[in-house]
Order: sequence, then C-alpha cells, then structure tokens
Amino acid sequence: MGERVHARICGQRPFEARASSRGRPTTAGRLAAQAWSRRVGLPPPSLTSWHIEISLDVRDAPTSHLFDDRRDTRFRIEIYADEWGVFFCHQGKASWLRVTDVPFIHKRDEHSLLWRLPALEDIGALLRALEKQHELRFRRDHALIRTNLAGAETAVRLWVYTL
Repeated sequence: MGERVHARICGQRPFEARASSRGRPTTAGRLAAQAWSRRVGLPPPSLTSWHIEISLDVRDAPTSHLFDDRRDTRFRIEIYADEWGVFFCHQGKASWLRVTDVPFIHKRDEHSLLWRLPALEDIGALLRALEKQHELRFRRDHALIRTNLAGAETAVRLWVYTL
C-alpha cells in the first residue's frame, strides 16, 4: 500500500523528513510529539531525548510497571521526542504500534489497530472505542506515568483524565 493511501486511512498526513533547526529530521512522529507537549502545557523540553510513558490498567489499584501481556489488560501511550506509539493487550492478544515518519506495526498487531490508529491528539477516541468494544474501563485515576521531564507528571495526569 502506498504511503499516501496508508497515511490517509490512518487519518494522518504523510510528512517527508526534512532538517530541523537542530539538524535532526522532522517527521510526523516528531511533529505530533512536539504539538502534544505544547497542547498539554509542558514547557519546551530541555532534553533532546525526552519521553513520557502512560500505562492504564483495568484494575482498581495503582497501575504497576510489571504485567503479563498474555493475561493482563493494558493500554500504554508512549511519547518520545522523535515518535509516539501505543500498546494494547487484552485476552492474550497484543498490538504495538509506533509513528515515526508513518504509522507502523512494531512487533505485532493482533487486535488489528493499525488501520484504526488516529492522530496522537485524538488517541482518547481509540481508547474509548477499545473500552466499548471489549466492555472494559481503563482506570485513568490509577495511571502510571513515567517520564524523564521534571515537573511534567501533573500536566500529563490532567491530560489522561480527558481521555
């Protein structure tokens, strides 16, 4: 499938890599991560390799970083300076998708989510659709947030409540 058709189906515009002011390539994943960080209200990151990982579980307990993708249900959003992605596991199946220059399957897509993957700014729609489809509820109040950006957790947690 051509890049333009694939990108149109995924609801994202294809971007060609082009040099940024720091000499690093500017791709769809990088632009989305930068726009997301501004939208959430994070100050411009001082780190060139920043990351934020948000893990949601269905249990009525704080989400642990340890889980078994063959037994547990988990939704994780990973946002890095140069890309972003999602991981979803439920009923022994898992999907792990990433967006750098275009959305792609990272390891596996057993829930067939690649064609449903929205833009990062609309990731809440995918989360809610999975909750409805599988009749479950991810506990946003127990989200595990891991980041190397000082002071980012509060803003990220507030964003998680909007999903």
